[in-house]
Amino acid sequence: MNRFVSTLLAAFLALLTGCGSQPATTASATNSAQAAKTNETSETTYFLSHAQENLPRIKLFVGAETMSAEVCSRVEQVATGLMHRKGIGPEEGMLFVFAEPRERSFYMKNVDFDIAVAYIDADGVINEIVQLKARDEKGVPSKSENIQFVLETAPDYFSRHGFGPGTLIVSERGPMKEALSRFAQVR
Repeated sequence: MNRFVSTLLAAFLALLTGCGSQPATTASATNSAQAAKTNETSETTYFLSHAQENLPRIKLFVGAETMSAEVCSRVEQVATGLMHRKGIGPEEGMLFVFAEPRERSFYMKNVDFDIAVAYIDADGVINEIVQLKARDEKGVPSKSENIQFVLETAPDYFSRHGFGPGTLIVSERGPMKEALSRFAQVR
């Protein structure tokens, strides 16, 4: 019965993902009872009302550069992202890890600063980079349905280092799919 309820909730959560739980028709998430909160209008939300602290970190090799990235792999982590923070460092990132590739959509609810977002395929290759503006709640979907990772950075990170589509990203533990996908709670 518990597996049935989890599956049913996963189908419902298929409408949520991204920095601030942006509704997307093809993105999905799985059950995380700790993440669900109910507000006064009885709508369920999956993002936190405060900045996330103590997220796990991983070293990423982006092209020839090294970066420290926080890892979001659970429902509330993915839904909250950079919300309620003051900013992001010039050489830091936030990596969103999904269990499987599909179209992703991110937006800027409760984020007061601009960022760059790289949509990354299952092989760790950047497919596209988009710029998101502070507080813009309109989602920016990926063009590809093969996105398994999303990396948020300072707005000039990729241009400053000369990175674009085709750039390979590898974790300190090896290829991202093998090293990180097993931890993902979001499909």
